[in-house]
Amino acid sequence: MRASLHRTLPAIALLVLFAAAAIDGLVRSVTKTGPPIPWAKGFANEERYALVTVNGLLQRLMRRRMVSNSKDIDIVLLDNGQLTLGSVARNKAERRKGIGDIKRYLSFVRDELAKSQIPLIFVLCPSKVPPGGIGLPPGLEDDDNLLGDLLVKTLRKASIDCLDLRERIAAENLDHASLFFRTDHHWTPSAGLWAANEVAAHLHDHYGLGFDPALTAPEHYKTYRVGDSVLGSYGRRVGPWYAGYDSFDALLPNFPTYFVLDVPSIDYHAKGPFTKSLVSGLKKRRAFWYDDPYGCYLAGQKGFARLVNRKGGNGKTLCVVKDSFASVLLPHLAIQYDKLVILDPRKNQKISLFATVENEKADALIYILNPNSLIRKNGFFSRQMLRQ
Repeated sequence: MRASLHRTLPAIALLVLFAAAAIDGLVRSVTKTGPPIPWAKGFANEERYALVTVNGLLQRLMRRRMVSNSKDIDIVLLDNGQLTLGSVARNKAERRKGIGDIKRYLSFVRDELAKSQIPLIFVLCPSKVPPGGIGLPPGLEDDDNLLGDLLVKTLRKASIDCLDLRERIAAENLDHASLFFRTDHHWTPSAGLWAANEVAAHLHDHYGLGFDPALTAPEHYKTYRVGDSVLGSYGRRVGPWYAGYDSFDALLPNFPTYFVLDVPSIDYHAKGPFTKSLVSGLKKRRAFWYDDPYGCYLAGQKGFARLVNRKGGNGKTLCVVKDSFASVLLPHLAIQYDKLVILDPRKNQKISLFATVENEKADALIYILNPNSLIRKNGFFSRQMLRQ
């Protein structure tokens, strides 16, 4: 009897919650003013979000570690309670081909830049899943780290400088899970500050590009709570009752800063201290299901941006090809340099990489990507960007 009841309780709960969602939706549709019922308050702003919430609760009651998503691969619950995306099914041959293409691409870029004595550095950010697939449900393959491992080995064999931040995490004995949000694929702003210092130290040690570690030490920053209840990109696919939600803490410098940020594609021009120029909308009231605080940084994800440091810097310019992981890294890295030129090929592949490096007088070209960004269509290694 107990076993039978255990099997039927989730179905009963689902029916009750669906009925509550339907009643709530009907009231609000008819009156336009009906308040949400208590269980949905703060979570389900529209009926479809109520259904996501209910489904997430049902999956949790059934203790399922993977939740199917019609738009994408499954959402996976790690042992530590964080969410990640199910692995892409790639075999060894597919990984070898993809990484081989990247190696040939970057070898060409390195050789072209070497003619002007400009170094190329590849920075690999960590995956949400720790190396070795730690925390994944049994039977799932850790494709991201397999790609990352192969990339690092291949680039180093080809004499392409590769800073693997996963190695730095291990060397400094950092808690991998603490670097990431529970319900989002991104790492936290505090992890971005740590990574910025690691990148700057590497550039200083290997290329003489100045770095003052005291300037961007964590004790020179203050924490600003952007939100107590933030639902990340993975959390929005399963609702807050499956794995909870996050708080979002921005790190803001306690010392004087002045930057100019230009994003031509949206006619965006901001200047002033860190909080006015590099992050925006921190105090904005956020909708639980819609707003991503990551969008506060650098005016969001854009194809091209120019960031000039008018107070401090070391006289050097970096050109950075990046994915969204760099959003919380680059503002802190910018404190050390005179100028950052930021390229995101996902948003604009018509920009000439070499012309940008030359026109902006860059002292180094850096790729900053996480493993999930390595092999994708219309990704970060577009031949179109190599036109002179």
